[in-house]
Amino acid sequence: MTNSELSQGPHALLSKAPEHGRVVQELQIDPVVLRAGTEAEQLSQILSTVYDAALDAERWREALQLTTGFLDGTAANLFWQDPINNQAAVFHDWGDNPDYVRNYLERYAALNPFFPAISFVPTGIVFSGGDIIPHEEFAQTRFYQEWVAPQGFIDVIGVNLHRFAVGVAAFSVRRSRAQGFVDDEMRRKLELLAPHLQRAVMIGREFDGLRSKTTSLEAVLDRVTAAVFLVNAVGKLDFANEAGLSLLRKGDMLCRRDGVLAASDRAADKTLRAAYASSSTGNDHSMMSCPPSIVLTNKQKERHLVHVLPLSSGARQTGYLGHRAQAAVFARKTEVPITSGIEVLAKLHGLTGSEVRVLQAAVVLGTVAEIASSLGVGGATVKTHLASLFAKTGTHRRSELVSAVAAHGNPLL
Repeated sequence: MTNSELSQGPHALLSKAPEHGRVVQELQIDPVVLRAGTEAEQLSQILSTVYDAALDAERWREALQLTTGFLDGTAANLFWQDPINNQAAVFHDWGDNPDYVRNYLERYAALNPFFPAISFVPTGIVFSGGDIIPHEEFAQTRFYQEWVAPQGFIDVIGVNLHRFAVGVAAFSVRRSRAQGFVDDEMRRKLELLAPHLQRAVMIGREFDGLRSKTTSLEAVLDRVTAAVFLVNAVGKLDFANEAGLSLLRKGDMLCRRDGVLAASDRAADKTLRAAYASSSTGNDHSMMSCPPSIVLTNKQKERHLVHVLPLSSGARQTGYLGHRAQAAVFARKTEVPITSGIEVLAKLHGLTGSEVRVLQAAVVLGTVAEIASSLGVGGATVKTHLASLFAKTGTHRRSELVSAVAAHGNPLL
């Protein structure tokens, strides 16, 4: 991640959501319904809307509504949270009460017991609330009693889409008491969608703040920091922005071979050509067999991730990105999130989500009472988790825990 992107923060990833009250009115006027049909047909409808949202952020709300229905949930959002500084932002949401969203951002983000443990889950891995904290223990927290339960929610399922040096951008769907806890079927369905949500979000990140209906395609793409190429069904290159031309001139990862955009690595090139073919079918569901990212490397061990966006269906077919191309190819240098000492200790000693939460608070706060107040749990609960932390990490007092976190931390963080 560049210094410029770090300074922009999470809003470089997704366009900021419109004001909540206006969104509720729009949904009431123009409801979106998941069409009846086979699972494959429903997936095709959802993916078409998700990939449209990659180029038109206003379509995210529709995509979230369709996804919520497919997963048998009640509400969904795309959000970012920094568990170190207790900051959060909701980029797009559907089904949420705007007053509760506001309260979360202003007050309850700091009390959310799922953090920082959620931010340690690798991107693309589906998790539920019960995976992070046992339901019985979660129900005893202030966060559940004051924010979750009054809304009628009982569980949540999610997936991390991108990790920043501090914080994580994620997708989540909440379930009501009537719908019950997250089950295997809900998990299976989100595992089908997760790689496509990742792909759409990473592509949408490149276009944040750059699009306008009066701006030409070439002018927009030349301002995108990633390398962007437009190709036909067999990969014949139709357009490359300045970053793309620079990558082609180097020729150590991507090159033009008989007019076709090709990868220098043979295995990656085979995958890339398969993505070209899938993007030309006019059915976004055909992209299910393609990986969300294609990894390219050169002799200097530099790594780029390549994402392929089909342009032959949905609003993209007639949109200003249509051009003469069947697919848009995005290539960006990989970004390595900075690992904190807390995350290292959590993975090294198999800490639970609640133990991680107490560990983080113990690093910055003094007494057990202060830790309990900041986390919205009882003092006895804090003492229980501290005793477990001491046993797992081989320490005997909080000062040793702090030293252990510092010893395992990244000096760049």
